[in-house]
Amino acid sequence: MEPVLLLVLLMLLVAGTVVTGTVVGTRRAVRALRSSSTVRRAGELGGYATLAVGVARHPARVDRTAGVLAARVTAASVTLQREVAVARRAGAHLGEVPTVLPRLADEGFALSRALRLVTTTASDHSTELHEAARAHLAVVADVTAAVRASTALPAAHGIGDEAARVAADLKAYAGAYRDLVRPLPPR
Repeated sequence: MEPVLLLVLLMLLVAGTVVTGTVVGTRRAVRALRSSSTVRRAGELGGYATLAVGVARHPARVDRTAGVLAARVTAASVTLQREVAVARRAGAHLGEVPTVLPRLADEGFALSRALRLVTTTASDHSTELHEAARAHLAVVADVTAAVRASTALPAAHGIGDEAARVAADLKAYAGAYRDLVRPLPPR
């Protein structure tokens, strides 16, 4: 009887190890998928498809301004990421832009999602969202312009006066962005 009991315990131990390994592997895969930019963009495209269906079903209840702002916020975020990728490939000095870029992208994603929601539903805070989106677009436009200016600089072995000025501009833009996204004090 003891060898059978030992064999059963050994099988349970092996089965527990396999199940634990599968669960851990699945968690890692799900975490990797959730943090993937491709999955995020696919979700955003799904959100725009849902928005289009909502607009087609109930055209009278549509806040077109919110829909346009949602599309502009997404387009501006994609443009900024593309410009930063081009600048990195060119070896341009980007200052603090790479550290600010993920937070800027997250804010743009959240704003776009909220604006898409407001587009087809009645909301009391839609004007606040519109203003936040316009402020976000202004910041993204400034950072994009600074990245383009940094990319346009001729390649040099040392940092010249113009590159130092662009770096200072990038830092100023990052500081302005931090000031812009600070939470408002409660009223």
